[in-house]
Amino acid sequence: MISITNKNLKGKPNYNDVSYIGMTNLQKLKSRWTQFDNSIRGKKWHSGGIRVYNEFGNYDSWKENLFVCAMPIKCNPKKAMRTPEDLRLMGECAYLEYEAIARFKEKAKRSKRKLEEPEYNKK
Repeated sequence: MISITNKNLKGKPNYNDVSYIGMTNLQKLKSRWTQFDNSIRGKKWHSGGIRVYNEFGNYDSWKENLFVCAMPIKCNPKKAMRTPEDLRLMGECAYLEYEAIARFKEKAKRSKRKLEEPEYNKK
């Protein structure tokens, strides 16, 4: 999950401040973060990062802070090497992303006209 704000969110999680919820299970978390980081610096690699860049411009010129929280789950996604347990863990990663978005929709204060999802989850 990421938040883009001028608030100090350290140690204060709040769904109202969440801007994007994502997941990966086909590549390492570090690689996915690098793609996001490259995208907010103008190199187009990550769809959520591209949407953030289009609104805020290059990260180096932001006045806002970027907060990131993650829950890594170690598994081997390589088809030739993954075990039944790895497949279950990959499924758990997907479940956790959708669960986080569901909780966002339940807990975030949003318009009563429709149930919105995080601002940069437009895929």
